[in-house]
Amino acid sequence: MKKSIALISVFAVLMIAFSGCVDNSPAVNGTDSDNPETNPISDDDAAGVSTIENPPAGFEYIDTIPLSTDEIKVTYEAENVTGILSGSEGIYRDSNNTDYYVDAIELENEEAANNLIDAYRSSFPPLSDGSRFTEVSFNGHSGVKITDYITSGGKSVPRYSYIWSNENYVIVVFGNTAEEAPVRQLAEATGY
Repeated sequence: MKKSIALISVFAVLMIAFSGCVDNSPAVNGTDSDNPETNPISDDDAAGVSTIENPPAGFEYIDTIPLSTDEIKVTYEAENVTGILSGSEGIYRDSNNTDYYVDAIELENEEAANNLIDAYRSSFPPLSDGSRFTEVSFNGHSGVKITDYITSGGKSVPRYSYIWSNENYVIVVFGNTAEEAPVRQLAEATGY
């Protein structure tokens, strides 16, 4: 009789111990950690946001470097924007040895993030033909595709970048290519 009570007690203790090992509760705040479309940036820092865990096929992760507040203000024409906390740039390369960048900028709040985007957008002169800015949507967020032109080999060639905010972060993806598709593919791969 004592052995059966001891066995039952051991099983009860094991059941209680193992019942806490599996969490089947629903995600908090309506988020689903397996779905990047609803995944907010909460536990990441700028370096975590700019580093893509699983880059798309054909892309290789090279490095992540910090961006100073001064670099951010100069690069994004944001001298008058307050609330910039930190920044990071993820560097990627595709199979054609073309470089791509994912900049993540952490700001104090969503308003500061929107102010940085507005400042950057206003730094571009209008195009003589067509629109420089195209509203886009991916990963559950709306953003802007920016078309810029550089001179390469005596010809004017486009460069594309995507900019959007997620909570108090601004994310910018761009590359050294005249092709839009790989830049968008990398933007979508951020999951933010």
